[in-house]
Amino acid sequence: MISLGDPAARRRVMLLTGLGGAAIAALLGMLGPHNGAVWRLPDVLKARVTTALSAEGFPGLDVAMNGQRVLLRGIVEEEADIVAARRVALTAVGGGGMWSGGVTSVNTAGLRVGAFERPFAWSVRRDGSRVVLGGAVPSENTRTVLMTTAAQVFPNVEAVDDMHVAGGAASPLFADMAERAVRAVASLSTGEARIIDAQIVVIGDGGQSGVDAVRRALEEPPAPFRSRLAVTIDGLDVDHPELQGLDLNAGDAETCERAFDRLMERNVVTFDEGSAALAPASRGVLNALASVALRCDRFSIEVAGHTDNTGDRAMNMELSRRRADAVASYLAGQGVARARLSAHGYGPDRPRSSNTTPTGQAANRRIEFYVSG
Repeated sequence: MISLGDPAARRRVMLLTGLGGAAIAALLGMLGPHNGAVWRLPDVLKARVTTALSAEGFPGLDVAMNGQRVLLRGIVEEEADIVAARRVALTAVGGGGMWSGGVTSVNTAGLRVGAFERPFAWSVRRDGSRVVLGGAVPSENTRTVLMTTAAQVFPNVEAVDDMHVAGGAASPLFADMAERAVRAVASLSTGEARIIDAQIVVIGDGGQSGVDAVRRALEEPPAPFRSRLAVTIDGLDVDHPELQGLDLNAGDAETCERAFDRLMERNVVTFDEGSAALAPASRGVLNALASVALRCDRFSIEVAGHTDNTGDRAMNMELSRRRADAVASYLAGQGVARARLSAHGYGPDRPRSSNTTPTGQAANRRIEFYVSG
């Protein structure tokens, strides 16, 4: 029995108590609700590794964690990149090591040299009694995960794998975004989702709850991704009331051209004077045009540029072409199928009004859209 009257005994009790308290504090520190907690460490490390890989030119690799161990999968352009990617992942959090909270090892067995695709394009779409997943994915693991997800969220529909592995994904978060996209399409009655580089697009129609689910999942994706949601609620485009009565998801080419005309009746795409640079004030109408184009790019869409008759005809022809091309490029950047877009400049040859007045000249400086099957 220890007598607390003994000074030496009291010191031993105080020492043991202090050590016990320190141990409890350390345990609480490891398990507590903060980024350094053991249970959160893999997620924190994964975020740091993906950021480091993107910064060093390896954004298209899959990153998985097993504790503090990293597993990399995907395509690189040359053998030296495998060594470089391993180094980046290993040193993403300082020197690494078990007790310093860093990466302890990096498994690169899932990396191989292969072809890159630019743009890096992937899609999922409902196709009658099937759901088709197509385009490029960064690894076989991602391919498997997406097919498994499709089978889960489309239990009574055949899931078709039309994907292939390639390099060039915009972010290590590609797999997460593609999985969200599959689930988003499943929440709609009809629909398609695309990821083209860092642009995510969802096109389709559904009930209010389904559209709300799409917005929660993809309206504000993590960087570098951005999204464009061209979805209607039970056939109604609540964001563009001037399009009511037009079924763009199932309509013909004439219906789509009518939608473009309606948007352009009260809106104008403006450019910096004498140039093909899109003016910032046009962003709203351009985004509305992109919403129509996305739902109609099963057809061919011609962007037509027109000018008044002021100045040299040859210069006007060139300017109208460059302006049409600027609009087409903007639409493509929003996820519209580039192969379905064309741009032509007609200069002053197709006036809408007389060029004898300033008002008529202003009406003739315009962008139009022609849609064909």
